Amino acid sequence: MNISNFISKRYLFAKKSRNIINLISLISLFGLLVSAASLVVILSGFNGIQKYVEDVYGKFSASLYIYPQTGNFIQESDSIFYKLKLNNKIKYYSKIIEETAMLKFENKWVTTIVRGIDINTYNKKNWGSNLIEGNGELYIENYPKILLGYGIQNELQIPYNGNINNEIKIFSISNKKQLSIQNQSLLKKNYLIFGGVYTINPELDFSSAMVDYNAANLIFERKNGANYIEVFLKDNEEIFPTKKLLTTQNPDYIFKTHKENNQLIYAASDAEKWMVLAVLIFVLILSSFTVVASITMLIIDKKKDIKSLLALGCDTKTIKNIFFKEGLMISYLGSVSGLIIGTIICLIQMKFHLLKLENAAIEYWPVLIKSQDLLLLLAILFVTGFVSAYLPGKILVNKLLKS
Repeated sequence: MNISNFISKRYLFAKKSRNIINLISLISLFGLLVSAASLVVILSGFNGIQKYVEDVYGKFSASLYIYPQTGNFIQESDSIFYKLKLNNKIKYYSKIIEETAMLKFENKWVTTIVRGIDINTYNKKNWGSNLIEGNGELYIENYPKILLGYGIQNELQIPYNGNINNEIKIFSISNKKQLSIQNQSLLKKNYLIFGGVYTINPELDFSSAMVDYNAANLIFERKNGANYIEVFLKDNEEIFPTKKLLTTQNPDYIFKTHKENNQLIYAASDAEKWMVLAVLIFVLILSSFTVVASITMLIIDKKKDIKSLLALGCDTKTIKNIFFKEGLMISYLGSVSGLIIGTIICLIQMKFHLLKLENAAIEYWPVLIKSQDLLLLLAILFVTGFVSAYLPGKILVNKLLKS
């Protein structure tokens, strides 16, 4: 039998001569438990929000986006299209026209970004859950329709009725006329049928409208070119090798992944997560100091026991290990219990959605448990637990024995 293990267990559960020591030990254990559980719950909550943001912004995202290095337009005759056709890792690609225009319905005006999307790509995506009104068709009897973000619809105050074709006027700058104050006919007017309302993410909902690529091509006089190209790969595991290859072959273009295209959103989300983690780790370190206090008071309380053990022939190493292991038991029992309780709380939220969100885009708080986060927390808890047990268990006992 290991003497230090046996005695440290007895000290952990046995009643001390002063009740305050028991109380401090319980406070230490409870503080570590709450800190560990909080770390799991908050990190999992941030993971859930991050996953929700990725789903919202990534649902209709391409594997790669291609932009011109200079200027803001890719001509139909550019070699990039030929090279994309030759790449066997590419499933398909689509040309996107994205221009600012003014929309008018009755006496309401709104400025918006009109996106001309490839109807073939559009049909391959599941838009059903994102359509608030309308069937999502981009044509009615060969006449082009326009889909509005719900924020744009609210500004125009245009109602949707499947039996009535409400007409929207779209004003764009003509590329065939010289830009000047005296030119009264600079704005080009077209008519589109209001085809429905969508909600994708706040950024698009309040700033965009969508039409078929061919309709946008005629409205903005783009001669079958594109502002940028969306590339969809057969295997998304090949994103970075394909990006590297295309960048080497086409130095006149900028290639971006979905995350690089929305870098600010993802960077802000990651920064918030790690800042909160840093604060919680600081709180955990403070909680660990209660273990130091608990073991210190226990050592002082057990001076007579230490003298008795020395008289019975125990060496100093065994005595140090008794209090060191006592500290480890308090630290690890509190930490591991906290991790388990935090994980259970997260699993309950994932299953039953107890924490609701009012007036939000989602009905409940999303939670996602990541194994790498649990391993990271376990490593942090074990390191802080080891240090908080080592300080009194090794250093203070050593001083006490010398005195």
